[in-house]
Amino acid sequence: MSTIAQSEKVSETPVRAAVVIVWIIAISAAIGSALEVFVTIAGRVVLAFNGADPRLPLTSLPQINQAELREGAIGYLVDAPVWLRVLCATPAMLFILIVIAAAVLISRALHRIADGQPFSSIVRRSIAALSFILIGGGLLYGLLDTLAGGAIFSVASSFTEGVQFPLGADYVVTSTNIPRWPFFMISSGVVGIALSKAFKAGARLEEEADGVV
Repeated sequence: MSTIAQSEKVSETPVRAAVVIVWIIAISAAIGSALEVFVTIAGRVVLAFNGADPRLPLTSLPQINQAELREGAIGYLVDAPVWLRVLCATPAMLFILIVIAAAVLISRALHRIADGQPFSSIVRRSIAALSFILIGGGLLYGLLDTLAGGAIFSVASSFTEGVQFPLGADYVVTSTNIPRWPFFMISSGVVGIALSKAFKAGARLEEEADGVV
């Protein structure tokens, strides 16, 4: 009896280590995205030392790769419309939700596996939910980033009455990045669906084996 218990305890160690690693990665990614959200919306660095100007250039927007001011002009990201900065930050906001949800689902599945129930309904549902979150979240991420890039182009091209510089300063040239579509995330979700089918088949075989015994 003690030998069996000891072997089960040893076999759980890699699973528990995997859970810790999953959460370290998820929290690190969430913190990085949270910093991106703050910088994008606030238009400034988190900390500025030695009296340095905390304001950031317009190119700090994730969707912009070039923003050249006219000679003598001054402009910063904080001068751009607030609604535009918030829209540009939505992909990073969504990414935080995706990584936290993924960590919860993976951890739940790993705990069941550690309990000796790799084909349980909780594991199968967790993998299926993770797959749909990765696919749906990845598609929504790409869509939001595309909308943000389109909004920047639209605002930069508009000069309505009373608004001399729609981006907050006199920019000679502005250009946006190619929309970021997280193809790895989406393809991982597709692989997850295939895995959920395999786990479902494994559960069916396990039930048949129990019936034979």
